[in-house]
Amino acid sequence: MYRKPRGDHEGNVLDLDSLMDILSCLVGVMLFLVIYTVLELGSTTYAAEVPVLRSLPVGSERVVVVCHQGTVRVLDARGPLQGLLSGIEIIEYDEADFFARQANERAPSDEFFEYSLIYEDRVSSFGAALGALDLRVEEIPGIVGDSLHHMVEGSRYLTRLEALDPSLVWLSFVVDGESLDVFRRARELAMSRGFAVGFDPVAVEFPVIHTLSEGGAEALMSARMILAKPER
Repeated sequence: MYRKPRGDHEGNVLDLDSLMDILSCLVGVMLFLVIYTVLELGSTTYAAEVPVLRSLPVGSERVVVVCHQGTVRVLDARGPLQGLLSGIEIIEYDEADFFARQANERAPSDEFFEYSLIYEDRVSSFGAALGALDLRVEEIPGIVGDSLHHMVEGSRYLTRLEALDPSLVWLSFVVDGESLDVFRRARELAMSRGFAVGFDPVAVEFPVIHTLSEGGAEALMSARMILAKPER
C-alpha cells in the first residue's frame, strides 16, 4: 500500500497506517470466505421431497373438499346422493315432487353436512315444462372443520383421507378468500398421500344447490366435470 511520506511537522499526528493494514487484511480474508462459501453452495446437492401433481385416475369420482372460513371439511356427496336416489329409474313428471319428499324422509347426513332433494318446475329453452331435481347441501349447525393447526394425525380431515382410495377418487378443493393457508396445507397432505387434486377459488355459501337434472348423479360425481361456482 502506498504511504505518503511524513514530514517533520507531522511528528505529533496519530499514525493510522498500521490500523489500515490490519483492516485491509481482514476485508481480504472476509471476501475470500464469502467467495469460498458461494462456490461450496453452488456445488452442493440438496435432496427435497416435493409432492408431484397427479393426473386424474381413469374413471375416478370427484370428492369435494371445502376450505371455508379458515377450516377444511370433506364433502363427499356420493353416499348420501345414492341413498336419496335409491330405487329411481324413470319418474313421471307428476311423480317427481312426491319422490323428492319421500327421499328426504331418509335425511342422509355425515359429520358436517345434511343432504336433501329439491323439486322445481322449470321451462326448457323450447318452452316445454320440466320437472327438475336438485341436490341441496346444508351445513350442520355448530359443527366446524379442522383449522390449519388441527390437521395432524388422527384429525377428522386426515381420517377421511385415509378412508378414500386415491385410485378411485380425486379431490376438488373449493377455496374462499379466508382459507388460502388451510387450502395449501390440506392440498399438500392430500398430494403426499397420492391424491390427484384440483381447486377453484369461489365464495362458498350454504346451502349449496347442485342441479342433477342436467346429468344426474353421474354429472355430480364424474372426474371429467370441472368444478364451477355452485348454483344458487
